[in-house]
Parts: sequence; C-alpha cells; structure tokens
Amino acid sequence: MCGNDFEAGDIGWGILLRRGEISNAYLWRSGQVRGYSVVIYTGRHVAEPTELDEHEAAAFWRDTLTLGRALESLYQPLKMNCLLLGNQIPHSHWHCVPRRKAGADPAPGRPLPFDVLDRGRQDEDQLQTDVRALRRLLNDPEWPGVRQ
Repeated sequence: MCGNDFEAGDIGWGILLRRGEISNAYLWRSGQVRGYSVVIYTGRHVAEPTELDEHEAAAFWRDTLTLGRALESLYQPLKMNCLLLGNQIPHSHWHCVPRRKAGADPAPGRPLPFDVLDRGRQDEDQLQTDVRALRRLLNDPEWPGVRQ
C-alpha cells in the first residue's frame, strides 16, 4: 500500500474521492458492496494507529468520519462499518462499508466475510457515477461533512 501514487486520481484499486488532512479517501473497485471505500493514511508508513501522534490520529479519524458521512448521505445504509484491520496489508487504512437491509446485504446482521469485499468488481459505470456524486458531497461547503 505504501507504493501507491497518492498524487494520482486513480490508484487502480480505487478512485480518489478526497484528499483529507492526512489521508486519501477512495471508492474501491473490488467487492460486492456498492459504496465500499477505503481511507489510506498517506503521511508515512504506519502499520498501527498507535504509531500516530495525537494530531495525526485525530486527523485520520476526522478524514474517515468525513467519508463515512458522505457514504451515509448518498447510500442511506442501515449501518456504516468502519474497520481498521491491517492483518494482510500492514499499512494504516480504514475500510468503510455501507450495510444494507436483508436481501441487499451479503451478511445481514453479521460481520462481512472479507471475500465479499475482495472478490468481484464493481460495475465501472455505476462506480464513476458514484464517484461524481460523492465528490460533489465532499466538496460542497454547504454540506455538514466539509471542514470550513
């Protein structure tokens, strides 16, 4: 993950939605959950959140909350899952996953199996439409998720 070009608008796995205080937010191409997004810490290589100082940790969480609020606004999920794992990729990043009602969620009321986020690809046309909608939210000064 450290090898990503964080200046690029598209890192292959995901499309840049927003450059935050200390991390970038991407709408992810993989998986079976529309709206699955990842916030990647870009300051330096950090495997554990305990390696961040107080300012960095607060900024990383603010960036994640800003994305989460935009996902909630666009997708209207029943629940937002925010996961900071790093077991397979030891670089601090949040998985932000909108959860839906039974019938539309691959594991209603339960933790998602990781293969639901890893296997398959999002429809590229829908992904691009969602990128535009999320960018509008994330850059709209009237929207409450945007820092003034």
